[in-house]
Amino acid sequence: MQSKYGQNDDEILFQNDDDDNGELINFDQFDEDEQDVITPVDKGKQQIQQTFGDQLQVMKDKEDEEQVIEDIVQFKQNEEQDNVANFGSMHRDEDFQSWKDENKQNDQNEQVQQTNQIDAMTERQEQQAQIIYQPGMIIDMKEFLQKPIDQQHLIQLTLVKDKSGTNKFHPKFLLYLSDQQKVFLCSAKRQAFSQQIHYVLSILQDKFDRKHKSCLGKIKGQGGIFKLFDTGDNPKDAKFLDKVRKELCLINFQNSKQTGQLRQSVIIPKIKDGQAYEFKPLNDADGLLKAYYSLQYKDQIMHFMNKNPIYNKEKKKYQLQFNDRVTMPSVKNCIIYDISCTDKNKFVLQFGKCAKKTYSVDICHPLSIIQGFAICISQFEGKH
Repeated sequence: MQSKYGQNDDEILFQNDDDDNGELINFDQFDEDEQDVITPVDKGKQQIQQTFGDQLQVMKDKEDEEQVIEDIVQFKQNEEQDNVANFGSMHRDEDFQSWKDENKQNDQNEQVQQTNQIDAMTERQEQQAQIIYQPGMIIDMKEFLQKPIDQQHLIQLTLVKDKSGTNKFHPKFLLYLSDQQKVFLCSAKRQAFSQQIHYVLSILQDKFDRKHKSCLGKIKGQGGIFKLFDTGDNPKDAKFLDKVRKELCLINFQNSKQTGQLRQSVIIPKIKDGQAYEFKPLNDADGLLKAYYSLQYKDQIMHFMNKNPIYNKEKKKYQLQFNDRVTMPSVKNCIIYDISCTDKNKFVLQFGKCAKKTYSVDICHPLSIIQGFAICISQFEGKH
C-alpha cells in the first residue's frame, strides 16, 4: 500500500542505505555510536571527551535521529490502519456477496448469449435446408415457370445481361438456377421495332417469336408502367373472348411526394384455392391497373412494394440490407415485400448485383418465376 509520501518501507530502506547517514535506518548502529561518544576515565566516573560545541552537535544529531525513528514508527502505524480499513471494506459480507452475485449474473448472461447464437445458427441452417428449392429434374418447363412457388420454398436464381453483338442496343436477359450446374430456365429479348418497351419471353435462348410454342409471354412498358401478359391474343385481334391474353403482373414506378424516392408497386392476381383470379383487360386502363386504383377488386389482387433504402450519412449513399448473395452496389438493387405482412423483414423477391452483368434473384411465394423475371427486367427500364 502506498504511504502519504508515495513510497513503501522497502523503498525507503533501500534509498537510505545509499546515504552517508546509514545509521538512520540501522537501529543497532545507534547503540554503537552512543557508546563511542562516551568514554570511561576511571572506575566510578565517566567524562565526555568532546568540546562543548561538539556536544551540542551530538545532541542535535541525536534529536534528529529520534525524530526520524518516531516518523518511521508513525508511518508504519498509519499504513497498518489503512490496510485494516481497506481490508474491512473489501471483505465485508455484503460487499463480497454483491460481487459474487454480479459475477454469477455475468456468467449466466454470457451463457445465454452463446446459447442464443448457437440456436440462431442452427435455426438458420435448418431453414435454408428446408426452403431453398433446387429441382432435380424439370419435366414441364412452362408449368414450372408459370405456377406460383410453394409456400415453404424459396428459389435462388441468377440473371445474366447479354449485350454482346447485336444485343448491344437491345439487350437479352438469361435466367439460370443458382446451383453448380447453372441450369438454364428462360430468356427475354427486347424487340427492336416497337414504339414502346416490348420484351418477348422464351424457354429457348435464341428464339423470340411470340407465335412459337417456346414463347412464355411478353412484357410491355410505357410511362413507368410495365405489364406481363401470357401467350393469349391481343384484344384488338382476338376473335373469341376466351382467347384474349391474361394479365399476370403489373409493375408501376412512381416518385414519392413525401421522400422524393422512386417507389415501385407490384400487383398480381390473388390466388384462391390454388387458382389465380383472371384479368383479361380489353384496353390499357383495364385489368390490374384498374384494380390497383379501385377498391372494387381489392380482394382479387395482391399488392407488393419495394423497401425504401436508408441513407448512410458517412458514405452519403442510400443502402439496402441484403444477404451475402448481393455483393455490389447498384441503383437496380431492390427488395419487394408484401404490404399486408406484419413482418417487414420477409420478402417475396430480392434482386441485386453480384458481378459485372450478373445479378442474384431470390423469389418466394406467391410469385411465379416469370413474374419475378418480369419484375427484374423492369429494374433496367423503369429506373432510367
